[in-house]
Amino acid sequence: MFLFRRKNKPVIIPRQEHNLSRRDIDPDALKVLYRLASLHHRAYLVGGSVRDLLLGRAPKDFDVGTDARPNEIRRQFRNCFLVGRRFRLAHIVFGKKVIETATFRKAPDPNAVQDEHGLYQYEDNTYGTPEEDALRRDFTVNGLFYDIETFSIIDYVGGLKDLKAKVIRSIGDPNIRFREDPVRMMRAVRFAAKLGFEVASADIRAIRRYAGELENASDSRLCEEIQRLFVRGASARSFRLAYDYGILRALLPTLAAWMDAAAENREAVWAALAALDAVAATEEPTAAVGFAALYWPMVRAAAEDAARARPRANGRFLRRTAAERAFGPAVKKYRLPRAVWMTAVDIMELFERLAELPRPESARDVRFANHGIFPEVRLGARVLAQTLPERAWRLEEWDAFWRKVGPWARLPDGVETPTLPNPHSRRARRPHRGGKRKPRDGQAPREGRAQEGQPAPAARAE
Repeated sequence: MFLFRRKNKPVIIPRQEHNLSRRDIDPDALKVLYRLASLHHRAYLVGGSVRDLLLGRAPKDFDVGTDARPNEIRRQFRNCFLVGRRFRLAHIVFGKKVIETATFRKAPDPNAVQDEHGLYQYEDNTYGTPEEDALRRDFTVNGLFYDIETFSIIDYVGGLKDLKAKVIRSIGDPNIRFREDPVRMMRAVRFAAKLGFEVASADIRAIRRYAGELENASDSRLCEEIQRLFVRGASARSFRLAYDYGILRALLPTLAAWMDAAAENREAVWAALAALDAVAATEEPTAAVGFAALYWPMVRAAAEDAARARPRANGRFLRRTAAERAFGPAVKKYRLPRAVWMTAVDIMELFERLAELPRPESARDVRFANHGIFPEVRLGARVLAQTLPERAWRLEEWDAFWRKVGPWARLPDGVETPTLPNPHSRRARRPHRGGKRKPRDGQAPREGRAQEGQPAPAARAE
C-alpha cells in the first residue's frame, strides 16, 4: 500500500516571501499560463522549473500543469499538438521551443497489483486534482507548484523543507516507488549530483536493496538515463554515487567489475571524470566524450596488457580493439547510438595524435583537421591528456592549426563555430538520393538531359 505523507492543507508561500519572479520565467510559458488562467482554468508552473528558479538556477525547460483537458488546450492554442497514448500531453510549440502542458493526474491506486517482476502497475491516465498530481511525482523537490494568479508557491509534499535542507527524497515509500519505476533510482543520483544535494538515507537504503530491479526497466529508457548521468560539471559525483549505491553494477557490470578489482582502478575512473568536469567549465562535452572518459582507464589498461603480449603491434590498433571490446556489452544490451559509442572509440584511438606537432605541409594532418571527427577528438584529448601528464601535448598548436587550415578558414565573417556532420551519424552515412548526377565517363546522359556545352533537347511531342 502507498504511504503518502498527506497534509491537511498545503504550504502556501506568498509572493513577498519567496524569490521566484516572473522576469525569470520564459515569456512563452507565461503566455500559456495567462491564456489558461484567463479561461478560468487553474494554471501552475510545475516540476523542475520551479525548483531551479527557487535555487537561482536557469531552468532547462518550463512545464505547465492545468485542470484543462487536452482537447480544451488544443482548441485554445493553434500551435498545440497532442502526444502520448496512455496519457495525452499538449505540446505548445513556439519555434524550436516546446512548452509541455499536462492535465493534473491522480495518484496511483493503492490497491494496484504486482506483475511478475514485483512492480506496481496502475492506470495513470485518469485526471485528478493538483494535490493528487503532486503526490504522484517522483521527488519532493519536483512537486512544487507556482500559481500564476496569486504568484505564490504551493507545496503539498514537503518540497520546500527538503529544498532548504538540500535533500533528494522520494514522495511516498521509496521501497515501493523505486520498484514501481526503477529508473527513479538513476534520477535520484542525477539530481543529487546536479544540484549538490544529498540523497535521503531511506532512499539510499532502498536503492541499494532494489538496484537489481533496473534489469526490468526498458532498455531504451536506461540508455537515455545513462547518458544523462554525464551531468555537466558533476559527472564524477554522479557516477561515484551510482557506484556507491550499486547502480553501476546493475547498468555496466563489466566496468563495475574492473573497478571492484583494485582501488587504483576506481581512482583512475574518478580522475578521468574529474578531468571531464574541468573541461566542462569552458566547453560542453558530448556524450561520446563522456563515455570516452568513463571507459578510458579500463581501455588503457587492456591496451597496455595487449602491448606487453604483442610488442610489435600498432598502438592505435590495440587501443581501438580494447575500446570496441569494452563497449560491446553495453552496445548489445542498450543499443547505444552508433554516433555515440563509435565516436568514443575514435577518440580513444586517435587522441594521442595531438601529442605530435602538426605540420602544415603534411596532407595527412590537413585531412585530419578537416575530418568531421576532429572537433570531438580535440575535446576528448583535452580530457584524456590530463590522465597522461607525462606526455608532452600539443593541444594549443593543434587548435591554431585547426583554425588555420580546417573549416574555420572557410567560414564567413561573424560565424564563430563550424558545423560538421558526425561521420558515424545516420545522416552522414545516408546514401545520395535524388538530385542531378553527372554521367560517368563513357556513359550516355539520360534522356531529356543536356550534355555539357550543348543546348537542352526539345520537348517530346505528344
